[in-house]
Amino acid sequence: MNREFEGKAVIVTGSSAGIGEAIAFLFAQRGASVTLCGRDEERLNASLEKCLKAGGETTSDKIIMVCGDVNERQVRTSIVESTVKKFGRLDVLVANHADGSSSNFAEETEDEYDKIMNTNLKSVVFLIKEAIPHLEKSQGNIVCVSSVGSTKASPGHVSYLLSKAGMDHMVRCLALEYAPKGIRVNAVNPGLVSNTLIARHYKGNPQQLKAYLDSIAAKHPLRGRASTAEEQAEVVSFLASERASFVTGQCVKVDGGASLL
Repeated sequence: MNREFEGKAVIVTGSSAGIGEAIAFLFAQRGASVTLCGRDEERLNASLEKCLKAGGETTSDKIIMVCGDVNERQVRTSIVESTVKKFGRLDVLVANHADGSSSNFAEETEDEYDKIMNTNLKSVVFLIKEAIPHLEKSQGNIVCVSSVGSTKASPGHVSYLLSKAGMDHMVRCLALEYAPKGIRVNAVNPGLVSNTLIARHYKGNPQQLKAYLDSIAAKHPLRGRASTAEEQAEVVSFLASERASFVTGQCVKVDGGASLL
C-alpha cells in the first residue's frame, strides 16, 4: 500500500463533502495525519469516520477536525494551531473550501459578491499567511483547488470565476515569493465534478440541474462525463508529494479536455 505521506501533517479545508472529503480520505489512506475543516459538524464527523477507516488501525490519533467558518480569523488560526499542537508540524495545506454563485451580473447583490470573494479568495490568502511560518520549517507545500473557469468565461458566474482567476494568479505570485524558502505552491483546476456544490445552486430545481450537468458533461472530450472527486484528489495528492518536488506555480487543469474546446 502507498504510504508516501507517513509522518506528514496535512490540512484540508472544505473536507466535509465532495472533492475535499475525497482529498482528506486519500491523504489518510496514504499515511498522513489530517486536519479536516468545514462548517457542517454532522457532515464533518461523517468524513472523519471515513478517514479513520481509510487510515487503518493506527489512525485514531492521526485525524482531527476543526468546525467553523474560514471567513472568521479565529477559525483560521484554530485550524493551523490545532494541527501543529496535535501533530507537531505542518507539511501540506490544501485550500479547497469555496462558495459559488449562479446569479446573473445584474441581479447579484454586493453582499453576495462579498461572500464569494471573501470565501474563495480572501480567506485563502489569510489562511496561507497563518500556515507559512510552519511550512517554512517543514519545506512544505500548498495546493489550492481552483477551477477551469478561471481562464474560461461563462455568463451567470462572474464573481465565482473572478475569485478563481485571482486564486490562480495568487498561486503564481506566491510560488515565486516562497521558492527561495523551499515552499511549493500549486493549484488544481477541476472542470465539472459530480459534487454537492453544484447541486446546492440548483436546489429545488432537479430538472434544471440534470439539464445543466448533461449539457456540460457532453462537452468533455475524454469519456463524455463529469470528473469524480476521487480523480481530482489523485492530482492534488501528486502535487503535494515528493513526486512533484520540482513543480511550483502551476495551475493544472483536470477537466477531461473540456478547456481545449
